[in-house]
Formats: sequence, structure tokens, C-alpha cells
Amino acid sequence: MKIFVFIVSILLYPGALMNAGENKGFTVQKDQQDKFWFVDPAGNKFLSIGINNIVPAAWGAKPNTKYYHPVDTEFGGDFEKWNIFVTDLLLKNNFNTIGSWSDPRIHSSGLYSTVILYVAGYADDRCLEGLRPDFEKEVETNIQDRLSKQKYPNAIMGFYLDNEMKWFGKSAWDVSQNYTLLELAMDMPIQDSARKEAKNFLIKKYETPETFSKAWNVPLENWDNLTANTLRGSINKASIKDRDEFTEYAAEKFFSVSAKVVRKLIPGKLILGARFAGDSPDGVIKACGRHCDIISYNKYQVEPDVNKRLLARYWILGQKPVMITEYSWRAKENSSGCLNSRGAGTVVETQAQRAENYKQYIVAMYAHPMVIGTHWFEFADQSPDGRFDGENSNYGVVDIYNKPYTVLLDAMAETNKKVFEIHSKSDIPAIDKLPEEATVIFEPGQYPDRPPFIDLLNGKWIQQPELFCAEDASITLEGLDAKNGNLIVNFNSGSLWGCGMLIFGPEKYAVKSGPVYATNLDGYDAIEIDWFVPKNVTYEIMADEAGVDLPDKAKYNTLAGDDAESFTFGNHSGSGNRETCRFELKNIKPRTSWGNQNGQRRFTTNAMKGIGLYVAGGQGNGKIIIYSMRLVR
Repeated sequence: MKIFVFIVSILLYPGALMNAGENKGFTVQKDQQDKFWFVDPAGNKFLSIGINNIVPAAWGAKPNTKYYHPVDTEFGGDFEKWNIFVTDLLLKNNFNTIGSWSDPRIHSSGLYSTVILYVAGYADDRCLEGLRPDFEKEVETNIQDRLSKQKYPNAIMGFYLDNEMKWFGKSAWDVSQNYTLLELAMDMPIQDSARKEAKNFLIKKYETPETFSKAWNVPLENWDNLTANTLRGSINKASIKDRDEFTEYAAEKFFSVSAKVVRKLIPGKLILGARFAGDSPDGVIKACGRHCDIISYNKYQVEPDVNKRLLARYWILGQKPVMITEYSWRAKENSSGCLNSRGAGTVVETQAQRAENYKQYIVAMYAHPMVIGTHWFEFADQSPDGRFDGENSNYGVVDIYNKPYTVLLDAMAETNKKVFEIHSKSDIPAIDKLPEEATVIFEPGQYPDRPPFIDLLNGKWIQQPELFCAEDASITLEGLDAKNGNLIVNFNSGSLWGCGMLIFGPEKYAVKSGPVYATNLDGYDAIEIDWFVPKNVTYEIMADEAGVDLPDKAKYNTLAGDDAESFTFGNHSGSGNRETCRFELKNIKPRTSWGNQNGQRRFTTNAMKGIGLYVAGGQGNGKIIIYSMRLVR
């Protein structure tokens, strides 16, 4: 059997003979100072410093647009001349790795490659693929196809299994407590094996529908009636625990089978994780760490510093060293004409700022003993007219005319040259515990002239309520004149992330500086809502400071005196009766999906945008009646 596997490996992968027979592949090792390193085939310590998407022409370029294609425009159709230009640029600036999505024909001594295998294909639901029959055969087929395209297999240091899979259920990055892999599986057709696995997972745990109903607090008469919408109706402790366990179960199937096949067919090559999109569920990180040599993740951020919470999560839960496989900064000042209106990450003003951010980020990251690779996104600017998906950003180290950004590259060359020394000499120890969640500081001011409460439904708002919803959801309001004090919220939560509204403060409490809608709502201790919420409908009450905006904004409007944070009281469920619910402001928590994530964690009620209501997706249609919404002492 071993001889058969050996022969199959050679047929599928020409480099297997060298790696299997002479053990010439890369390894990952820890030195006597507890610092991790790659070790190259010659036995030398190695840190992977790379650039992604090095290609001779933009993929899927739109017709009649300007885009990067220098082989035709500059090198007379000669790919090898462009290859020399590219590899010289990389080596001159002290890069040593050709990152993901790069042309497999690129070659030069001193450069190694990393390749994404896409072992489960490209479908949006491929996180569930390990639960389906013949997954192992599918992985073998996909690996064989990918390897057949590699011209220099011996120069490949390792493989990623995938990129930015939707481990959170609805996407690769948005956390939704009632739309996880469990709901995704139950959304599949009845005959789908992933759906059957999900259903059997719950049946095995609870045995009877009655036991399940009691634990999840949702009605279920028989197992045949179990649907994704049934599951979405609950966000209690039992349901969250079950979702987490199912996610880890699906991840274990994916990583264990995939890694086994890779090690069988491509011996001597590293498995570099799956390039997570920022954060990932706990169980997924653990499964990845059990079966891969490296944990890799992509992270664009505002400040050029270590996201210690994220690094700690991957290291502590995964127990493997890490690579940051996508990061970048874009600049308004660029020679491609990129508007940077689409794309991930922060936009700075100048190329000098990009250069400074690179220097600070690399120094900060490699000072940690478990960080052994960083790959910049990407080699060339995107088309100013938009690439295939509309992104039009200045991510490149060269512009669309193949002109290098020398200020940026000079900083890269200088910093990359110091990486080995930085990693060797740093005295920063390995992170040994997850950072504690920041406590929100709330200190109400004193306004003795203000009434004991403010009813946000009575009086004149500074602006009409703001409504928001997913593309398959809707929300409308009745009673906006508030003559009878009642506000009727009609919602269709859809099957995606849901819908919601935000109530602004009274016009008489307007703040003179900052956004036009900013109001001073200081002096109160709690929010009291007299209302009717249908039974088991899950909702959140949120509070936004005046300058609130997207989490990755380079700059927020903080002129009203706040720092643009968003806060939440967490998930609650409706009782089906009219009741008064009280939300103590001292119990508020930061929102991780909205607002300035680098704020002071101080709830600044003297500069507010408003109070929000959010209804999670997958809960159907409904009507919420709000009789009063008060800020009270």
C-alpha cells in the first residue's frame, strides 16, 4: 500500500520524489528562545515575506478599461522579460516569497511560492463539504487539478487549503448568532447530506422534539418540521452552544480529511492553513490548528500595529505559529488614478504614509515569537475603472503602467532587511492568555434642569428615524407623527442579516458641533421601553455615538466630543405580551461589527446619534408596537 501511495504521489506531483526521498521540504521549528521559524530545505531559518497576486495582466479585466498588462505594453509580449523585472524587484527589496494567486510561471533562485489549493472547490457553502459523501475523492481531484498548473513545484514552500471560507455561516467575517453553519446546513435541500448531518446532530443530542423545544425555547412538534427558520428563532445559551459544537464538527471534517489527502499526495510540503478572513469561530481555529502546520489569516486594519486580541486567539486556540496573508494600505496619492472607493482597508493620504505604515506594522508583527510570515496585497494597482468586482484601489507596489512606487518600496527594502534581526532579538514573550474584553466606562453627567425622563417618541426629532435592512428584508414605520405616542414597526427580517431602525434624539438637545444629527442625551441611567414584541422574536437594543461609522474607517467625525463607538445590550427575546423592559446603561457592551473599534470604550451620551433596534434575520414577518422609549434616571 505504501508503495502504491508513493507512486501515485510521484505521478500527481513531480516534486514528490525529491521531497519524500531526501526530505528537502520546508519545516516549522521552535528555537531555544521559544521563537518559531520556517526552516528552508538547506536548513536555514526563514521568515516568509511576500507579495500576493503577482500576475502579468489583471484577471477578468473589464473591456475598454485601463489595467495592468505590461507584457504587452512594455515587454513586447515577452513573458520572460517581465519575469526578470518582477523577480529583480522582489529580491532587490528583500522579499523572498511569491504569494497567493501569482502566475505559476514566475521563477528565480531565492524565491519560494505559496499556492491556494481550493480543496473543496469554490461554492459558497463549501464549509459544509466535509459533511458530504466522496469529499476525500473531491479533495484529491481538486489537488490534482491545481498541481497540474504548477510549473516549478519544487519552489513551493507550502499550500493553503482555501481562502476566506464562510465559517461564520452567512459570510467569512460577519458574526450572526442565529445564522451559523447550522442554519446554513438546514437551508440546504432536504436530500443534501450536510442538511441530514445537521438534523442528525440535533436528534442525537436531544432525542425528542420536546427536549429540543425546551432547550431552545422554540416550538417543534416533530423532527420533520425542523427548518433553518425554526433554529433562527432562538438565541439562548443552549442554542449558541449547539451552533458552536456543530461548527467545530464541520470544521474538523473539513480540515482532517483535507490535510490527510494533502500529506498523502504532496509529502514534504507545509499546510499553511486556510487564510481566514479576520476572525473565525473558536472551533474552526482549533480544528485548523490540529491539522495544519501554520494558521494563516487576512487582516486589514486602520492602525499599523498588532491586533493583539486576534493574534492571541489564533495562537492560544490554534497552538500553531501564524502568517498574516493579506494586509495593505491604500493612498489617495497614486499614479494609476485609483479612487479607492471599493476595497478593504484604510485609505491614507500619501505614498509616504503607506511606507511608514508598512515599517511600523512589520516591526510590530515580527517582534512576536509566533509570527513567521507576512504577505502584502498586492503587486499591481487595480484598474481605476474597477476590476471584475468593482474594486479600484491603490494596493500595488507598482502602478498600472508598471511604474514602481519607490517611496513605498524603499521602506519595504529597508524594513524587510531587518526582519530576521527583529524576530531574533525581540524580548516579547508568547501571548499566554486572551486579552480581557474591555469594560465600557459609563459616567452620566448631572443636568438638574432636565426632566426625570425623555421620551424619544414624543417631541420633535432632530431627524426622522433611520431604517436599514439586508437586501432580502424590509422595515417600515407607522405613527411617525407620534400623536398617540405609539410607533408601529413592521418588519420582514429576510433570511440574511435582518433589519432595524435608529431613533434620533430631540431637536432641542442638538449639539452645535459634529454631525448635524448629534444630540446631547447625557444625565440618564437607563433606557425603558414600553412595548409589544412578538413571542420569541430576537432583537437587540443598540446605542450609537454621534460619529459612528464603518469599523475600518481611517478617520471618524468626532467633533461632537465622542469617539464614534457603537454599543449594544446583547440579544433578547420578545415575550408576546405588552411589557416594560429596562436596559441599564452601565451594562452596555461594545459592538464588534460597527463603529470605531479603537475607541476608548467610554459611552459618551453627551454626543449621540441615537438609540437603535435590530431584528436578526430568519424570523419572518412581524409587528412591534412601541408605546414609549424613555431615557430615565
